[in-house]
Amino acid sequence: MELPNIHFEDFPIEFKQINPEDFPNFHTTEKIIISPDSNGYIKTPLTSHIKLHDKNTVVINAGVGQGKTTAIIDIVKQYYDSTDYIVFLASPFVSLVEQYHKDILQKEIPERDVFRYEVLGNEEPTDFWHKRIHIVTANCLLGNPGEDAFINSSAKRYYLNRLVKYCEKHGKKVIFIYDEIHDAIHNFKEKYIFNLWKWRNVILKNYIISATYNEASKVVIEYLAELTDDKIQIIESERIRFSEKQSELFLHYNNEQYYTYDDKTITDLVKELIYLGKDIDILSYSKTLADNIIKNRDSGIGKELYSKYDKINNCTSELVLNQRNDRATPQNRYNSSMCNVGTNFKTGVSIKKENHAYVIILPPKGAKMPFKNNYGIFSGGINSIIQALARQRVKGEIHLILPKPKDFDFESLHFEEVEKTEEFKEFYTSVMDIQEVEYKVKYLTLSSQNELLSAFYEKEIKENIKQEIDFVKTLDRSNKARLDFPEYSLFKLDEGEAVLAKKYDFFGNDLSSYITYCAITNQFINCKLVSNNRMSTLIFKYGEIQKGLKEYCNNYYFKDDRRMPIYYFYNDAQFYNIFRDDLFNNFQLIFQTSSGQKLPLKKNGTASHNKQFELQLLSLVQHFGYPNNPVNKYKYFKDGELHDGLYDRSQYFLEGLAHAERINIDDVQDNPLATRRLKAFKFLSFLRQQIISSQQTITTAQQGTFQFVLNKPDADFIPQDRIEEFREMLKHFLEEDEILAKYDFKTRIVKKEENKQIESLYCIMIEDLFKTESYREAFGERRNGKKILHIKPIPSYGVVDYVSLPDYDYESLPEGFFEVNALSEEEVKNITEQIRRN
Repeated sequence: MELPNIHFEDFPIEFKQINPEDFPNFHTTEKIIISPDSNGYIKTPLTSHIKLHDKNTVVINAGVGQGKTTAIIDIVKQYYDSTDYIVFLASPFVSLVEQYHKDILQKEIPERDVFRYEVLGNEEPTDFWHKRIHIVTANCLLGNPGEDAFINSSAKRYYLNRLVKYCEKHGKKVIFIYDEIHDAIHNFKEKYIFNLWKWRNVILKNYIISATYNEASKVVIEYLAELTDDKIQIIESERIRFSEKQSELFLHYNNEQYYTYDDKTITDLVKELIYLGKDIDILSYSKTLADNIIKNRDSGIGKELYSKYDKINNCTSELVLNQRNDRATPQNRYNSSMCNVGTNFKTGVSIKKENHAYVIILPPKGAKMPFKNNYGIFSGGINSIIQALARQRVKGEIHLILPKPKDFDFESLHFEEVEKTEEFKEFYTSVMDIQEVEYKVKYLTLSSQNELLSAFYEKEIKENIKQEIDFVKTLDRSNKARLDFPEYSLFKLDEGEAVLAKKYDFFGNDLSSYITYCAITNQFINCKLVSNNRMSTLIFKYGEIQKGLKEYCNNYYFKDDRRMPIYYFYNDAQFYNIFRDDLFNNFQLIFQTSSGQKLPLKKNGTASHNKQFELQLLSLVQHFGYPNNPVNKYKYFKDGELHDGLYDRSQYFLEGLAHAERINIDDVQDNPLATRRLKAFKFLSFLRQQIISSQQTITTAQQGTFQFVLNKPDADFIPQDRIEEFREMLKHFLEEDEILAKYDFKTRIVKKEENKQIESLYCIMIEDLFKTESYREAFGERRNGKKILHIKPIPSYGVVDYVSLPDYDYESLPEGFFEVNALSEEEVKNITEQIRRN
């Protein structure tokens, strides 16, 4: 199936717009729409619309990778060239201060005129009020002390107060630039805004910049615009794709409940990328996962990374209980010359490595909790996805590890063409999680967010206590603590984004559905879907599993010229495991019950439908590998039609006994597991003979003469000098026999004393190796036992072989084998060597 995004080549990119009508109580000029130049950048069209000396708040809404920060640094330079201005460049993170510092120095601004935030608290900042460019953090400007402090440090307060007085005394006009405002919104709490009013007499202009605005940012814009006489100018850039700059996007759907440092899917991906010579960075949703990847050098993802890199740069927080133990400059920042694994380069970093593969591990299926999502750095919702993808600034590869998306309400889509809807539906259905959900994911426009939040605030939060709110307003509460219900704008600022991300699947509660939608419809500016590891779905109906397996073999397995030949080199146990792995690893398997209910088949599932399917897989090996065996005719065919027979435990034991009789221990001595397996079946054969020898002949008037065995074994059933062989046999069957584990065996043996284990095994053997009926003596000792109707014969030919070693004699393959199967002799030798190693 071709990728569906070819049908969405010119589909418009939706983004959060900022419009004059969002600010009805402010003086907002008509919104200016600009277009990127031929290289995809906005510096020239942006700066042409900015009046440097007008007092207002400029809102710049431009796409990721369009050069917003570069344009702003140019504006900083223009203000610097005029001696009347002090410029504050406010970053959301300390880690970005260094990058801004480098960019500013490249504009030939002397370092003596630039103040860096990291100096505060580390050294005495001499004459900082004379410096004209100040690179600080937003939380510093707003006096946000962090989660655990009560007030920001005295050094920061002195720094800000001293600068305010200097600017007022010397008539300096102050410019504030808030870059990446989406990551600084948490600082703009009501109690912190007063710190900005310190600058009320000297502020000239605010610049607010982001590619991913949200509803909360509108409140921030209002707070800041109030300081510039309520004047707002909005400049918005068109979102235009430049295919020559887009990275290749790969979606790797991984439905594991949790991702670990040795997750097979992620490990195999990293191994492949290293094999292809890619330079790798891994952004993880979780600090714990990132740390575990780095510290586990000898297994999993870390092992593969250390095979290429001597050292991995740990880009996770150094804070412990929100405190840094020393004041040294943090060393956990993104390093462009190293392999980076961590959490703190989701925003603000530009990755410009050549031949680069950027791996992003998103929250797994198990991270979604009933009340709070453990989404780590992606807890903020869909904007965090856009920002994370945007780190790749040159053409490369972006690999997303993500769970399968929830079922989608396709009627909520707004595509004009029916073809688009059908293409979207076909692809999405092929990758989605088939687990039934109470509510399907609905497509929601970004412009609907304010309406959704307002309705939630009014109808679900406020309505519940509306009478109480109105009543309190009637009271005379003079000299009492303030009791005002927070207005909508404060709710939107403090909780709006969290509500959207948790309450609505499409806005962040189910990140995979949003990502899949965007990948299909080409919504990402800097990357385009080129591949995914979606699994085709195979449905196996109740009673028709063998028919489904045969159809799979005809459509897939028999047509794979490079897979099917390997069958010749495996014994039946290995073929079964390889065949089973191919099914579960490459397809989403569904079991359809007799009532039509569709249930997922899990590789390690224990549900009854899983057991039914596993036994039919064993049956396939029987009638596929041994078509001439008479048992096929009555077990798997009815009126000439294939149907679901049952490869039961009895058949498994009998065929194991058959092969144990013909194989010598010396033939398998080089393989410890095969040796233990063969010994187990040979001892089982001995016990079978013990039961046969213990038969007693009984004659009655009613039933004539017949053979009889007791319900419990004789005391010498297992000779004392062979008890150790019994223990070794039982250990193999209980701990190493993967096929026997699919039957009711272990539960009847474990957690019993040895004499009870012997009794249980004796009963199982009579059930499986003999055809019997219950019998109780009418006279004498009145013993209970089994009447032996007949001893099930050990098959002599054409039976499944789960005992033998593989046949590595590639020289004895059928004539023309290499030509027909597109394998060279050297490749076959390599295959056999690989089998030996495994």
